Amino acid sequence: MIRRCDISRYILAIGFWLAAAWLGACGQATASPGSETPSPAPVIQTVEVEVTRVVYRETLVTPTPTPLAPCSPPTLTEAKEVVIGVLLPLSTPGAWMRGANMQAGLNLALEHLNATGVNGLPVRLVIYDSGDDAARSQQLAERLITQDCAVGLIVGLGDVASAAVIGVTERYRKPTILIDAMAPGLTEAQPEATFRLAPTLPMLASMPAQWLAETGDYNGDDIVQAVVIAENSAAGDLFVEQTREWFPQAGIEVAVHRIDLPMQDFSPEIARLLAMPAIPDAVFIVIGADSGLALQQQLFDAGIRPDTGTLVINQNRRALDPTAFGLRQAPTTGTIVARRGPWPSMATEAGRSILDRYRQSGLAWPELSTFLAYDALHLLADAVQRSPSLRGTELIAALETSDIELSAGRYIFPYGSRRPPDGVNTPAYAWHQWLTPPLLYLMFTEEGQDPASAAVIWPELYRTLPGALAPWK
Repeated sequence: MIRRCDISRYILAIGFWLAAAWLGACGQATASPGSETPSPAPVIQTVEVEVTRVVYRETLVTPTPTPLAPCSPPTLTEAKEVVIGVLLPLSTPGAWMRGANMQAGLNLALEHLNATGVNGLPVRLVIYDSGDDAARSQQLAERLITQDCAVGLIVGLGDVASAAVIGVTERYRKPTILIDAMAPGLTEAQPEATFRLAPTLPMLASMPAQWLAETGDYNGDDIVQAVVIAENSAAGDLFVEQTREWFPQAGIEVAVHRIDLPMQDFSPEIARLLAMPAIPDAVFIVIGADSGLALQQQLFDAGIRPDTGTLVINQNRRALDPTAFGLRQAPTTGTIVARRGPWPSMATEAGRSILDRYRQSGLAWPELSTFLAYDALHLLADAVQRSPSLRGTELIAALETSDIELSAGRYIFPYGSRRPPDGVNTPAYAWHQWLTPPLLYLMFTEEGQDPASAAVIWPELYRTLPGALAPWK
């Protein structure tokens, strides 16, 4: 059975605010009737002779059905509304909350767009829950194009399901925007109709090494050295694997220490750090929940901190939650935290509106995918307004020339049909890829500082300080 966005299911998951303010548009996702299945041809009898007897065999002849075609109107003047299709993993274990966050971003964008319309026309979302299943996603993508008459698709699925959808949208040449899939191979083959806002895996994996390489020899001992303290878990394994690939490429020496959780007293680990022959320039904490916060504070208490020559970076987003510290001391001056997504100190006007609505409602900071969902809908609407028609090829050309500031930043696609990436100086995955998503490092510059006012220290494009670090350098 095909399931659409179910308001009642997400009222419990996200709370009354999201249900009232953001999920109001779910009721607009109404599918058009499907096309009829061709009737079977009449039964044909074939005759087969075997020596002296005649055998009659019935053969059912079923002609190949004529492929369906896109049903969206060719121009805005012939349209009564602008239909945009969406595929989300709303029932996938481990991903449904992310899907709900993306849906919240989409519905907020819909609210804003329909305040004026697209050239006076209302926008209607048709949202399907594909369960992140490849076969089902493929089927629903075709339905969105041939029955729901969508002018373009927004896809918030994983890598495998997204690849299945791309196979359909490329065949129909329907513009498709990926907001969650990160596998570089999805765009390396230069699919004509596919654009990606989500950062690729290499962009995420290289982030720590790029930041530290730009920061340089922090303690001035002529060696750039890092220590990674990671929990023994799948998340820890992935970070360590990426560390061993990217840090050496950036000329950084790295030592990896693994720990087992649960743990709150990190005295043995701190003793190992103090016994090292050289002071590391940076210590990366890859430990979830409150254990990572405990280690962070114990490092500072032991004198392993920026003013003594070592930067401490917490990869745990919980370090940005002001309620996570409880009775523990609030973030100390010099604490550095990784963040995926806009932050109040650097956000655009649209980005701040999303951040403020979450903060006022007492919810956690919105994920990057929430902003990307919001922006994907605005990008398609902008392309529709600038395109000479609603035909797929012309909408794709309009998307390639996008230059617009939205909630997560300024969107341009520097590599496409006019300038394809060479795969040498520019990675092949840069095809139709947004290359400047806000993958940030934040720094607390005051004792007990509200995380919302933390400064952005990297990348330079989003930096909010006059220099790369504060207050020591």
